[in-house]
Amino acid sequence: MMNTLTIKLWDGFIRSFHWLLVVVLAGLWYTGGDIDYIDLHHQLGLVMLALLLTRIMWGIVGSQSARFSYFMRSPIAVWQYFKAPFKHEYVTHNPAGAYMVIIMLALLLSQAISGLFTDDAIFFRGPLAHLVSNDMVRSLTRYHKQAFDYILIAIALHLVAIFVYTVMKKRLVGPMITGRKAYPENAQVNQPKQRHGAFGLVLLGINITWIFGWLS
Repeated sequence: MMNTLTIKLWDGFIRSFHWLLVVVLAGLWYTGGDIDYIDLHHQLGLVMLALLLTRIMWGIVGSQSARFSYFMRSPIAVWQYFKAPFKHEYVTHNPAGAYMVIIMLALLLSQAISGLFTDDAIFFRGPLAHLVSNDMVRSLTRYHKQAFDYILIAIALHLVAIFVYTVMKKRLVGPMITGRKAYPENAQVNQPKQRHGAFGLVLLGINITWIFGWLS
């Protein structure tokens, strides 16, 4: 058997964020089309906003492997990656995957923020809808209803990538559960500096508290 090198890749906050995001997103999808769940949908949207803001903060001050500056690459690197996608070992995200992370965060953040300005004219009016014009409210409401399709496309691409990497025996899911990832012993990888995930979870709690206090 090939000797391997195992490193600590994802801290507790990043793993918690990932799986909480899955649960909250599923809840938003389920409650989004039913007026009986409109209040729950709003509350889940606020949790989503807190998750995303905390992930952005953690991407600046958190563990090295979670920082955007650590895994983002130039567009040229993405082009070179697609020419030989499985040639190199990457400590965290490959160049294409890094851009996918940013796209997904941007889509989810725009969806969460637009929800604060929506108005269905019957059952729900977003807590910030009064700050903009009626035309803007209508535009943001229309965007909020339509943009989830783009999120579903991004999720589908993510699942396809996981399947392809699994077929190529590149582990993606396991490290997001255990926090550790094994590489070939001769791989040129270094242990990223880690911050304790508890700090990220405390930051999440703070963000949930002030967001619910302001917008609930």
